[in-house]
Amino acid sequence: MRRNWIIGGVALSLLLSGCGESEVSEKKSEKTRESQQKRQASQQAYIEKTIQRADRYAAQYDYDRAIKVLKPVRAKETNLKTEEYEQKKQALLPMKKTVPHLFFHSLIADPKQAFDGDRKEAGYDDYMVTQQEFERILDALYKNDYVLVRPTDLAKEANGKIVETPVRLPKGKHPLVLSQDDVNYYEYMEGDGFAKNLKVKDGKIVNTMVGKPDGAYDLVPIVDAFVQSHPDFSYKGAKGLLGITGYNGVLGYRSSYNQYGHNEKVETARKQAKQTAVALNKDGWQFASHTYGHIWVGKESVATIRADLKRYKQDVAPLIGKTPQLIYPYGSDVGDWHDYSGEKYRLLIDSGFRYFFNVDASQHAWKQIGPDYFRQARINVDGIRLRQAVAGKTSVLDPFFDAKEVFDSVRPERK
Repeated sequence: MRRNWIIGGVALSLLLSGCGESEVSEKKSEKTRESQQKRQASQQAYIEKTIQRADRYAAQYDYDRAIKVLKPVRAKETNLKTEEYEQKKQALLPMKKTVPHLFFHSLIADPKQAFDGDRKEAGYDDYMVTQQEFERILDALYKNDYVLVRPTDLAKEANGKIVETPVRLPKGKHPLVLSQDDVNYYEYMEGDGFAKNLKVKDGKIVNTMVGKPDGAYDLVPIVDAFVQSHPDFSYKGAKGLLGITGYNGVLGYRSSYNQYGHNEKVETARKQAKQTAVALNKDGWQFASHTYGHIWVGKESVATIRADLKRYKQDVAPLIGKTPQLIYPYGSDVGDWHDYSGEKYRLLIDSGFRYFFNVDASQHAWKQIGPDYFRQARINVDGIRLRQAVAGKTSVLDPFFDAKEVFDSVRPERK
């Protein structure tokens, strides 16, 4: 009996021992499964995040960059996405028509201050649009299938010559250049309902405005927010072209040595301006010279233009960087519709300019390409043009938006 008990005991002991090993094995397997599941979940999250990043580029028609983002990730999902992007890329069409260019001045964020009956009211009414009008215009442009492009997307310099490079977009889309003049927030505008400057805050570009929290009160942050919500409104991240003068400083900072002297206050302003300019460049904005003193380039002497170029080079270029783009103040071009020539033209070319922009609201779009330059006409969108369109005196804005729907009723009555 005892032997049997012992034998039974041994058998029982072995059985219990076997159960313990099985439980340990099961726990190890469970941990392995959990570890594998975590790795798989992490890998899946990484794949999804990568696809989201690629989708953002693809939404802005940059399929090559989207495919490049996916390339290091080998997965069924990324392979399918790559095929999708390749198909969409092949469906793009070269935009062969001349590209239109709309331009604005600073936006009136507070019409009550701008239209207060003082001597500046008429000028604001003539040359500015209100924030509400601009936001309505953006909505209309998007609904009418316009896509923002850069002038440098339309033509590039290669081996010393300018070569036209038509952008490729889906059928039905229309490329459009957008620009803003005098992004300087001049002293005369203070207290009249305009933003005070542009600055970087929490990684975003915002406006400062007296009496209001930092936010979107002018063209740049408004366009930024619109493109964030509607990425397909931008071709490869393009936003717009900002025309910069120098005599009151740049981007709202009193940064001009010529105007304010060399002192600590100016140096601080220059650091702030440069920081903002760098952020704008990274955000898809480009800069154009609007001359240092906002001069009539077509009317001024060569000596005056040369002196202005020197001041710009000393005062402004170190803050915004060197630019090959020139927006003529008042649209005052150095030539008519014939090919460029002459001493002023050669001076501008020798100074590094290759892209030139005048004003012509008589037609939907106009361009001229020479051996070493790209010239484009811009349509001014302002109170003058809006009132003409509302009265039926011009149809130049019709392809872009309905002026009657855009027009802000807070504008002063004009006789």
